[in-house]
Amino acid sequence: MSGRLPYLPRRNYPHMVGEDKATWDRFVAKFPDRFDSVDYDYRVGRGEIPPEDYPVNYARMVTQLSQLRIDVVGWNKEKPTIIEVKERGLVSALGQLTGYRVLFVRDLPNFGMPDLMLVCGSITADALTVFNAVGIPVEVV
Repeated sequence: MSGRLPYLPRRNYPHMVGEDKATWDRFVAKFPDRFDSVDYDYRVGRGEIPPEDYPVNYARMVTQLSQLRIDVVGWNKEKPTIIEVKERGLVSALGQLTGYRVLFVRDLPNFGMPDLMLVCGSITADALTVFNAVGIPVEVV
């Protein structure tokens, strides 16, 4: 799959800033061998379809800006893991992850069902209970 980057600490991660970047940096440092490679800001979904009279460059921009973006797709060989990165883990991340997986599988069926993971700096006990109940791993770093 094109666009895979080495799973290493970086100065910048596409579309990840501030506390989320610091959280991801801690994860990479704590688990340096967790993935073979990664994709950042990975677009899924079809996005909005602009009117036919839009210039091609604007139409492409409308579509790309309206697609959903996965924070990180971690790869081990051809097995993907969809990762949401948050400084504070909330139950709302569950909706993001499950929605991303539906679109990922629809758009890229050859990879099968991706794993899901929440990487966060902290999480409430209730949110952790929900993630545990649905079997989605949470890494607090």
